[in-house]
Amino acid sequence: VPPVLPQETLPSPSCVRCGACMTVCPLYGLLGRETAVARGKLNLLEAWQEGRLISNKTFEDIISCCLLCGACTDKCAAGLETPELIKAARARLNQDGRIWHPAVLLAQLTWQAPHLIPLAAPLAPLINRIKLWVGRDSGLMWRLFPHLSAAVQEFPNPARRPLRSQVPRRLPGRSSVKIAFFVGCGLEALYPEAGLAFLSICRRLGLDVVIPPGQGCCGLLSESVGQREIAVQQARRFVQEFGAIKADYVVTACASCSYQLKRAGRVLAETPQAEEALRLAARVREASEFLVQDADYHPAFRFRDAKVVFHDPCHLHRGQGISAEPRALLREALQTELVEPPEKKCCGLSGAFGVMYPKLSADLGRARSLTFAEAGAGLVATSCTGCLAQLARALPVGQVVHLMELIC
Repeated sequence: VPPVLPQETLPSPSCVRCGACMTVCPLYGLLGRETAVARGKLNLLEAWQEGRLISNKTFEDIISCCLLCGACTDKCAAGLETPELIKAARARLNQDGRIWHPAVLLAQLTWQAPHLIPLAAPLAPLINRIKLWVGRDSGLMWRLFPHLSAAVQEFPNPARRPLRSQVPRRLPGRSSVKIAFFVGCGLEALYPEAGLAFLSICRRLGLDVVIPPGQGCCGLLSESVGQREIAVQQARRFVQEFGAIKADYVVTACASCSYQLKRAGRVLAETPQAEEALRLAARVREASEFLVQDADYHPAFRFRDAKVVFHDPCHLHRGQGISAEPRALLREALQTELVEPPEKKCCGLSGAFGVMYPKLSADLGRARSLTFAEAGAGLVATSCTGCLAQLARALPVGQVVHLMELIC
């Protein structure tokens, strides 16, 4: 595994201090603190790299408290990729042994996801009861850690049957198009019905679908919290499992997974797998992107009496430039115009951020949900399993659904 970049070779965080990021940063809008926004973080990073600032707990907390949503990058006059700079800094801090928080343990668990999810599935009823005990039903936990306790209780229940236990490893089809389906942790453990909906579309299109048995986590969470070595290993596993398959496309129904898989070449840069990772990443498609651009899919009409809004995951519209495709599919399926909130904003989960800062995450989720209500939406569709989990905490039961379930 290649080492984390040494501190002196971290990308330059030079900021022109224009303050444009302050107008779009969700955390700055909530907290109003300079250290919450990209400008404040980048100035601290610059001082740290130049040796004018010694890292301490406060500095580490500031670097950890970022959604990595990319809104600042869209507005940056200097074109700085703040999320990449923050991830590089977190990796350096982790390499120096300075950071430990629950998200690090979560990253370790994602490496074991292929083994843990099937083992945990039969225990889903017990796990769900434990969630209630740790949540509001536990007076002690609620008093000591109210925000974390609420976050645990509101986390979606694990499915009793993981997605891959419900489908064969190959779904042969009549079409000449062959795809390899990357499931991802969210569809596998929490939302198998969304994966089944996508596979039903594939059957309708006659696609030849292969579901590699040894696949695991995409690595987004590991890289985001600075666990670069784990992210590299996860990218390697992706290349090993999918690189040998003679498929036209690698498709996933989670926007965050497709974002990370498309970055496989970047994650494995300067490794022996770099070129193979680049070639494989070029074949990765997010499900709506694939269905519109490559499969020419036209969903049948499905009546809905509620007005529908599509929530744009940050890793979809900013990370991949995909925005029109899911809307085109929804309009065709629902035969109506969609409700559009005034702006696209992060839902506030951002993977491990929701674990590390549960109150901030919940506040952002409620704020985002309020914009949907104000726009008149009665049903929210999205295509990221993390966004699904976050919005389900803030919206009434049944009011948020995966895009695939509305267009299958």
